[in-house]
Amino acid sequence: MKDEIKKDIKFINDNQISDEDYLWKYLDLHKFLSLIILKSFHLTRLDKFEDKREGISPIHLLFQNHKKEFDNHIMFDNIRTYMTVDTFGGTMNKIQDELNKIQRFNYASCWVIGNKQTESVAMWNLYSDPKSLAIRIKYSDFKKNILKNGYRTSGFGKELICSPVDYLNFQDKNNITEYTDNLSDSVFLKDISFKHENEFRIVAREKEREIPTINYKPNISRSHIEKLYNSAYNNPGTKIELENFEKYNFEIVHHPKSTNWTKENINEIVKRFNIKFDIFDSNLELK
Repeated sequence: MKDEIKKDIKFINDNQISDEDYLWKYLDLHKFLSLIILKSFHLTRLDKFEDKREGISPIHLLFQNHKKEFDNHIMFDNIRTYMTVDTFGGTMNKIQDELNKIQRFNYASCWVIGNKQTESVAMWNLYSDPKSLAIRIKYSDFKKNILKNGYRTSGFGKELICSPVDYLNFQDKNNITEYTDNLSDSVFLKDISFKHENEFRIVAREKEREIPTINYKPNISRSHIEKLYNSAYNNPGTKIELENFEKYNFEIVHHPKSTNWTKENINEIVKRFNIKFDIFDSNLELK
């Protein structure tokens, strides 16, 4: 069951984004259809992302780096010849528990910050194929509309937090130390190796709660119980429905390798659903 219209939305750390910047999202056709049919976009739980350190805080990183240095200290050279050195085990367990909790209760939709005309070949290659497309919207327009109109969602209570991602060198202790006083939320922090993504995140955060273990019954199949359990407590993603969806001035950009037949089909889909999105060809010329 959907909640009422919600407006608990925060925008943080976005003073570096100009009024002329755009948010880009590279989509396959199925995700695009979900957007225009359901008027919503999908957010993925952080523990389902490829990067195992999603949501990690600078304090966690400092402890991990200290452990690595201590485990490899010269004082343990003799011991390492016949056994593995593992220091700060209790602290590492606590850090992992804290990280698991952050990843479990935060869901993210990832966008790219850029100007209207500049596309990303890397993003086209990573998140789409020649049958897909990108959508873009002026940042100021997106922010104004979602703050004014709100959103709907289902499941456990959530708040929405929107921010560009900050990048730092996870291997540089000095870089991490300098950053510890400046970070407001670790779900918007990534290693510098991801800097090419120039990412903006829309994060839905659930209230932390105890997740019960599966309670199997002798006369009910395990698969049935697991299905019910996963639907209630272990959903890998969630959806945010944009209220007054027609107010958002999204634009469509065809894939640079898109065929005329694919473009015609996408144009017809938009027409059939009476979606007032402007549609553009890509500026890129790729083989």
